[in-house]
Formats: sequence, structure tokens, C-alpha cells
Amino acid sequence: MPPTSRTDVSYAKVTLSYPIFSADFDPYNRGYLIVGGGGGETPTGVPNQISVLDISNRAQITTAVDVDLSRNEDSVQSLGNLATKDGLVVFAGINASEKDQAAGKNEHLRSFEIKYPPRKKQKTDADEDDLKGQYKPLGKRSLFRPTTAKNETYQRILRLSPSQRRESGSKRIGAVATSLAKQSQVVVFNATSSIPGTDDILTSIDLPERAEANDVDITEPEEATFSVAYCTDYHLYEQTLKYDFSTKKTEKTPKGPRRVVATPDSSEIKARSKFRCLRFLNSENVVALLNLPNKSGAELRVFHLYPTGPAMLMQTKKLPSRIKQASSMDVCALDADSNGNQQFAIAVAGQDISIEVYTTNYQNATDTFSHFASFMTMRDVHPQQMTKLCFSPFHSPARAPDPKPDKDGQPIASNIPHLGPQYIRLASTSYAHTVVVDTFPLSPLEPTNKHSRYVLSNPSDERWMKVAYVFIIAIVVLVSAFLLQAFRTGFADDKAVGAFGFLPANVRKFLDEPAAAAYGKKRVEIVDSATSVMSQAAPTAFGRLQARLSRHSISTSPSASTAAAGAVPSQKALVMSAAPEQMGGVTVDVHPDKDAYLQKDANAKHWHELDEQQKVQWKDRLKKAGEWAEAEGEKVLFGVLFSEYAGMVGQGVADVVREL
Repeated sequence: MPPTSRTDVSYAKVTLSYPIFSADFDPYNRGYLIVGGGGGETPTGVPNQISVLDISNRAQITTAVDVDLSRNEDSVQSLGNLATKDGLVVFAGINASEKDQAAGKNEHLRSFEIKYPPRKKQKTDADEDDLKGQYKPLGKRSLFRPTTAKNETYQRILRLSPSQRRESGSKRIGAVATSLAKQSQVVVFNATSSIPGTDDILTSIDLPERAEANDVDITEPEEATFSVAYCTDYHLYEQTLKYDFSTKKTEKTPKGPRRVVATPDSSEIKARSKFRCLRFLNSENVVALLNLPNKSGAELRVFHLYPTGPAMLMQTKKLPSRIKQASSMDVCALDADSNGNQQFAIAVAGQDISIEVYTTNYQNATDTFSHFASFMTMRDVHPQQMTKLCFSPFHSPARAPDPKPDKDGQPIASNIPHLGPQYIRLASTSYAHTVVVDTFPLSPLEPTNKHSRYVLSNPSDERWMKVAYVFIIAIVVLVSAFLLQAFRTGFADDKAVGAFGFLPANVRKFLDEPAAAAYGKKRVEIVDSATSVMSQAAPTAFGRLQARLSRHSISTSPSASTAAAGAVPSQKALVMSAAPEQMGGVTVDVHPDKDAYLQKDANAKHWHELDEQQKVQWKDRLKKAGEWAEAEGEKVLFGVLFSEYAGMVGQGVADVVREL
């Protein structure tokens, strides 16, 4: 289905006559997409074919050239393209027939020359046949080392180094990898030859037994210096190659590929995450797609490659939970500014036939990437499982030169507008014979600067989206906490509770008042046990003092206050201490040993030991604090010690309340 979440993204779809397994764009993005697949060596009648699709119209896909292949051989498993003036040289991974493979012969790497049809504006009165694209086979080769075992040179992967726009031209290399072999190989070759031979091989890498390359990628950090990375199920390897195209000499650093990443392996781990795809972001950083064990999800991981030693994991992005496994990934590197900063677009195909598109921003000064930002999600892209994702390469458009300075050497203000929107395309293919091309508009990061780099998603918009997301989450948390506070306050009897306990006293008081009002309560201030902040209490006909004494099994008979005169002593002491009015007037403390406390606090007195003026003052304090009511009488006060610690009121500091 077309992407409905963004109206600025164009969508086009076409259905071919065969299942499609591979795809690749024209290296210079001239409006063509090459796809390949087929029914293989079967009697089903499904053809094996390569199709050159014209995608210059963002709303329509048409077939420009069809390359018909033998139905007695395998289908097209992989593709790579070299640009020519009028078209392409297409490398295709096509395995030989089972009969030839059984005889130990598999010329798996095929090459074709494609000539594009003229565009409509170039059409004349020529015959209709002259307006069609043309193709011709160039040759086929086997680059893998021969093996004694049958069917062990099956090619599944073909990858070429990225095209470059240079005055000296772009010289590229390629890599192919075997599959279903006891001893797999990765072979790197010179791709400037339209029919590569054994003398064009830069290096042949033997993989560990029973391991095969799941994906391969190549980057070119310096001219004629290439970095090749490949991944097996549990490991990621890198090999740097410096190649002289004129002498065909290769210098390898190190001498063999180095393992830079391994997924954790221990007896405690029953299953391990598996590498599925990898792509270079730049010469020192790669992004890998991993499927988690037991179809529990998939994630993206960014690794920084050092010249020596293992790679460093920079960040991880877990894909949405609906994606249990991912099948394909590709990356599009947008142009960099003068400081080396640039944006990358990453697309991932999930088993639920959806595509997730993310962006990340690279800061050259710190050599770091921003967190992956979701650009869009496309659901139900194809009727059946997807087989390939690929982005069109993006080349920064040429800018007009700045005006020359005036006769006084002063710069002249340029009124040349920016080049305006540019586009990248994302192609996806499936077993259902379908090809979908989505076109994403790019925009200049600085519209008023004609030298501005392009972005798919503006970093400032991403920051605002993040702020908005955090704000919404904060609001949800606060509302949930308020509701919880209101619920719990309704059942609290004598101490401050609720989700706002971590907030300052004045803030919590403000938030508590609506909750108290919901229960028809008025606020009465008491001291909280740990933070000396305010709580709520509901004034009733009786105070809380009797409940405190009962909870701690403290007697309220007059004899409890005469323990020092020979009566039965009480084990615990409930102490009421004077506190400032703004702190509630009273603090409450329970001590396990009454005698020990009396030795410590010489000012503590029983109720019968207070004079009449002190009794009046204490009754007033207790009533204001909601601890005691006149209707209870003085009997309840005989089980309490009353203390006016020297300096307590003057200092304005309350003892903590400990409810044991």
C-alpha cells in the first residue's frame, strides 16, 4: 500500500512475471532500477530474467529492457552495476545448472551490457524497435577456488564498492561470497574489467568451517584504498586493501581479515543474536542488523572500527516489537558539509512486510552519531515476504560558483537561489513478483545557503519531536501520579503518603490539595518522618493519639505516668515534642526504651507532672495538630511524655517522626 503517513513521499509499484531476488540502482541515479530473479531450474514455466525499469516518473514504473535468461540454470540471486555513457555493465550472480555443478563447473559471475532506450525528448521518427533498450551478454566466469565437493561454489552475494564522482573517474572493486558450502569463501575482484578473470582477484578469503557470509559491504576511504567488511552468523570481519589498478598489485592490512565483533558466547547463553546485514556508514563506522534469538525481535547496532583491535559498540536501536525478524537493510549516505557533518538514511525490512525508515546525524568533530530517529513506517508494502531493499545513491548536486569579487576585492552578494529539493529512492522487491519504489524528498539544511548539505529529516525538527515526546511522557507520569496520590490519600490516616513524596513541600502541598478536596477534607499540617514536609489529615471528633498508643501497646492508665514512683514500667515511650507553628506545632516520636529516653531528656514530663499553664498550652497544640480532642478527656494523655527540648522551638527544627 502507498505510504499514507507522509503526503510528500511518492509511491510507484509494478508487477513482473517472476519472483524477484535482487535489485540495484544506476550508480549515478539516472532514473533506472535493475532487478533480477526467476523460477530457477524448474519446469514451472516461470522465466529467469533481468529487467531494467524506468523510474524517472515518480508515479509510474515502466520496463525499459528485459534480459531473457536460460531456464535451465538458476535464477538471478544478486546484481551489481557499472555505469557507461549510454547505459550499464551489469554483473549478475547466476549459478550454473545442476548438471554443470555436479561436474564441478559453475561459472557463477555473468556480465551483460545494457544500452538505455532514448528518453521521450530524444525520440525522433526512427522505427519503434530503435526506441527500445538493448542488451548483450559479455561473458561469464568462476572466481571461486575449485573444490572436490559437488555444488560447493554456489554464489549468493555480490557487492560492488560505491561509485564516486571524480575527475579521474571512479574505479571500483567487487566481492562475491559462496553459500551452502562446507568451506565458504569471500572473493574480492577488480570490477573495472567487464569480464573479471582470475588475474583480477585481489584476495580470496577462506571462512571458518560451516560458516558463510551473510552480507558483504565495501567502502573507499581513500582513492584506491578499500575496506571490505563481511559478517557471519556471530562474527564481523574487516580487511583493508590497497590496490594498484595499473599493476594489479594488492597490499593487505593486516595480512588477513581481522575479527572485530563477536556476539556474546557462554554456557549461560542458550541462543545468540545473529548478524543479518551490514553497511558502512563511513570509513570507520558500520551499522549492522541483527536478529535476536528465538524470533524475539531485531535491532540495529552501530560499531566504530579502530585500525587495530576490536570494534566499539556506539549505540543500539531496538526495532518495534511487531518485527520479530528482519530480512534486509540498506543505507543511503547524504552529502557532507565542509565540516564533515552528514545525515544517513537507514531502511529495514521486517518479516511483517513493513519497512522502517530511520535517520541518524553524524558529527565529525566528535565522531559520534545521534540516536536513530524514525522518519516513517510503511505497512503491507508487498503481498508476500520482501527479498531485497536498496537505496539509490545520492550525489551532491553541482552548485554555481560564487561571484568574483568586485574591483576593490570585496565579495559580491550572491542572489543565486539554492538548487531546491533533491530526491532519494528506496526500492523493495518480493517473492510476489512486485517492485515498489518510494521517492523521498530531501531539503537543504540551510535553505538560504546554496552550499548547504541536504537532509531527509531536519535535525532541529528531530530535537523538537524529542522534546515533545518527553513532555507528553512527563504529563502522563504526573497525571498517573496525581491519580495514585488521590487514591492513596483517601486511605491514609496519620502519615504523608503518595507518589509526590519526592517533591518539595510547597509543590506537594499544591498537588495534594485537589486530592484532599475530592474526599471533602481540609488540610492539617504535621511533620513527615523523613523529609519534614506536609501531609493531610481529616479533622474528626477524636484525634489520632489513641490510635498511636494502641498500635504501640502503651497504656493510657494514670499508673503509666507514675512508673518512676514504683508503678509497673512501660517498655515504650511515646513522646510529644513542641515544634514551630509552621511545622504543625507538634512532633511525635516513639522510643523503644522509656527509661533510657528519660535519662537522655531531662525536660520530658508525664502529664501529671505538668503545671496547669503547660497543660493548657499542650492541649491547644494537640488539638491544632489533630492529635487530641476535648471529647476524649485527659485520660488518653497519661500514656504520653511531653518534651520541650531546649532551643527546639527557637531553632525552628522538628524531630523526625518514626512510626515503628
